[in-house]
Amino acid sequence: MVQLSKKEVEIMWKYECKRHLTYIAVGMLIGALIFGVLGWQKEAVLAIFENTVNTNPMLEGVVDVKLLTENPITPYLFGAFSVGALVNGMMLVFAIIRHFNISFFVVFLILMIFPSLISAIGFLTLLPVIVVCIYGWLTVPNRKERKNLEHDSATTVKEAERVYRLHHAYDEKNEALGNRAWKIMLRVNVLYVVGIVGLFLILLYVADFTVVMLAGIIFMVLFYQLTKYKNAALQPIVSLLYDQCDPEACAVAIFALARKAHKKKTFPLTQQLAQCMIYLNDPYLAIDVLSTSPASRNGIVYPYYTLMGYAYYQLGDRSMVTHQLNECENSGGKANKTGPMGVFRQQAIAGLENKLNLLNEQFEPARTYYASALEQGGMVFQHVDTHYYLGLIAFVQRDFREAQEHFRFVSEHGNKMYFKQKADTFLDTIDSLQLD
Repeated sequence: MVQLSKKEVEIMWKYECKRHLTYIAVGMLIGALIFGVLGWQKEAVLAIFENTVNTNPMLEGVVDVKLLTENPITPYLFGAFSVGALVNGMMLVFAIIRHFNISFFVVFLILMIFPSLISAIGFLTLLPVIVVCIYGWLTVPNRKERKNLEHDSATTVKEAERVYRLHHAYDEKNEALGNRAWKIMLRVNVLYVVGIVGLFLILLYVADFTVVMLAGIIFMVLFYQLTKYKNAALQPIVSLLYDQCDPEACAVAIFALARKAHKKKTFPLTQQLAQCMIYLNDPYLAIDVLSTSPASRNGIVYPYYTLMGYAYYQLGDRSMVTHQLNECENSGGKANKTGPMGVFRQQAIAGLENKLNLLNEQFEPARTYYASALEQGGMVFQHVDTHYYLGLIAFVQRDFREAQEHFRFVSEHGNKMYFKQKADTFLDTIDSLQLD
C-alpha cells in the first residue's frame, strides 16, 4: 500500500470549497431578500435582537438597542446570516454523512428531534467555514493549469459525437435509455422547482419560525432523496458497460442524454463515456472527453487521473502516464489511508504505477497486481480487463496454456470491448501452435 507523505497535504475537501462557498453565498442572498426586501417576520426579528440585548448583561450598555432595531440594514443581515447558516449546516451534515458513512436516516431522526441544532452548528461555524473554503479554493492543486485547459480546450459535446460516429458503430436503438433517463431527470428537476416555490410560499405566509425551519429541513431531505432517484435513473446506462461489456451501446446512450440535456461543453457521465472510448481502443477521444471536465467535477478526481493515464498508456506515452501519476499523488493528502477517499487514492496510484510497469516491461509486478485484482472481485468489465492483461503477460512469457485460459474468458465475456477481438486473435495464434 502507498504511504501518505507530508508533502501530500492537498486533499479532496479543497475540490468542494468552491461549491460550498457558492451555496452559502446564494443562501445569504436569498435570506437578505426574504427578510430584508420582502420584510418577512420583520417585527419578530427586531424583537429577537431587543430581547437578546436586554437579557444579556454583557451587552447592556455596549449595544444601542434603539439604533440596532431602527437600522434598516438589520433585517438584511439577520436574513443573510440565518439562511446562510442553515445552508452551511446542511452542507456540513451531508459532508459528515459521506465521510463517515453514517446512515442518512439516523441523521434525519436527530434533526427531527433537534430541528434548531443544524442552524446552531451552521451559525457557529459559518465564518470559519467561509475562511477555510476561500483558502481551500485558492490553493487547489494545479488550479491555474486546469483553468488554462478549460479555456484552451476546443472539444465540444457535438464535436465529440461527430468524431465518434466517424470511427465507431452508432445504433440509434441504444438512444432509448438516454432518452428515458432524461425524462426522469426532467421530472426531478421540476420537483426541485416546485419544492423551492413551496418553501418560498411557506416563508412568506407562515409566521412560526420553527415550522419554517422544519420545512427547510424537510426540503433538504427530499432534495437528497430526489437526487438519489435521479442518479438511479442513470444506472441502466452505466450497466451497459459495467455488466454487459457493451461500450458502443453505453456511449450512444450517453450521447443521447447529452443531446437531450442540451449539453455544450461538458458530458453527463464523463467517467463512463471516457471508459467507453478506452474499451473501444480510442484513447484520443477518451482524452478529449475527459478534457471537457475538470478533474474535480462530480468528484471524479481519482478516476480522472486513472483514465487519463490509461489512455496515454494505450498511446505508449510513458512521460504522460508518469505525469498523471504525479498529479494523482499531489492531489491526495489528509484523507485517512483506511477511509474511502484514501482507498480510492491508493487504488488510483497503484493502477497508474501498474501501467508504467507494463510500459517498462516489468511483468512480474504487473502480474501480481492483476492477480490481486481478480481476488478482490469486481464487475464484469473489470474481470475482462484483468484477464486480458494476465493473458497478455502469460503470452509474452510463453506460458501459452495460462494465456489461453485468460483469453478464453475475455472471448466469452468481452462482448463489444476491443479486448475480445484481440483475445480471439491470440487464441487463433495459440491454436496454431498445436500445444500438447
